[in-house]
Amino acid sequence: MYKCSLLFFILCFSLFVPGQFFAQSRITLDSCIVRALDANYSIKIIRHQESQAENNVNYAPFLPTVSASAGQKQTVSDSKVTNNGEDRFMNHTRSDALSAGVALNWRLFDGLEMFMTHARYKEMLAIGELKTKMAVENLIVQVSSYYYDVIRQQSKVDAARHSLSLSEARYAEARDKYVLGVLSGLEARQAKLDLNADSSNYIKEKKLLRSAYISLNTIMNADLQQQAYVEDSIVLRAPLQFKGLLDDMLHWNTTLLIGRRDQKVSELDMKIARAALFPKLDFGTGYNYSRTKAPESTTSLNRTNGPYWGFSMSVDIFNRLENRRKIKNARLDMEIADLSYQEAELQMKADLAQLYNTYENNLQMVSFEQESALVAFDNLDAALEKYKLGELAGIEFREFQRSYIDAVDREVSAIYLTKISELSLLLISGQILK
Repeated sequence: MYKCSLLFFILCFSLFVPGQFFAQSRITLDSCIVRALDANYSIKIIRHQESQAENNVNYAPFLPTVSASAGQKQTVSDSKVTNNGEDRFMNHTRSDALSAGVALNWRLFDGLEMFMTHARYKEMLAIGELKTKMAVENLIVQVSSYYYDVIRQQSKVDAARHSLSLSEARYAEARDKYVLGVLSGLEARQAKLDLNADSSNYIKEKKLLRSAYISLNTIMNADLQQQAYVEDSIVLRAPLQFKGLLDDMLHWNTTLLIGRRDQKVSELDMKIARAALFPKLDFGTGYNYSRTKAPESTTSLNRTNGPYWGFSMSVDIFNRLENRRKIKNARLDMEIADLSYQEAELQMKADLAQLYNTYENNLQMVSFEQESALVAFDNLDAALEKYKLGELAGIEFREFQRSYIDAVDREVSAIYLTKISELSLLLISGQILK
């Protein structure tokens, strides 16, 4: 089920992805996810592992085995035969033995071990599909976090560029007024220092943006030099509710689903161990042919051929308590699987509570920082008008600039962290693919 939905997910998005992935100016998050799913090495490896588990699910335990054999043996021997006191010698006696046959062996009953083995392979396949699903979910979250980090860094670059343009205008005006004798050289020098600081900050933010693109390109196995293809914004969902997340997690969390499958596998292992206590019934049939030539022997030719068939039954009466040991260990494995699941469920509940607490705090921070960013922008705009009119000193205007940069940085960081918390909650609740 998970495999089919995953293939459908990839196919739907692949219809909208052009042959040259970066040929267009804007690449969406969905396109980046499709590219990563198609090219990421970890996903390719785990898909191969799932295919191995799929190959194991067959009807081989129920089918008979058929084998054919053939052989030829020639001997040369010296012999001495004494009969009534008379010795008879035969030197360099040759014999030629030829044999061939075909056999069919079919186990008809083995304590239902064959049925349990087949069911176990099916459970292992389901676990393989869930592991593929888990890898896909984790990859989606990784790609999304890198994608949103690019958006965050782009916003910081835009804010740094805006501040740099204001500093350039301020320095040009201070320099012109200094030439005209309206302002002292101190203001022009201070404006130059602030311009250099903003230039350095702009270069730093561009470097961080390029690093964010490299991380995104790496996980997509794309050209590391590609950049400037993300033009998007971070949009938060409607606030998530803890009760709904908890219910979804208990039903759909991939780790817990794997844990429940592990419990079933341990139960089947117990049944397989107990199957050794039952008798085993086999059916065998075949056809044999043999011929032996010995020209110098009393019997110069011996040939037999014909079919055979029959049933055989066997049961272990005593095998050094090996079956008892396997049953005890299988019972312990069942208890370990149960305890592991309970531990995983408890850990998932704790992780969910921690993530939701962080999510709620981040939501509140977004509300505050968005308001602060709007106020800082309005203050900067008003301060710029006063500065142009000569009603505000350059040092005071610089404080408004710094407040604006800090407010934008806090706003985009708060939105980014809230989005990451949102993705983490969707991941742990098993809703990332929905």
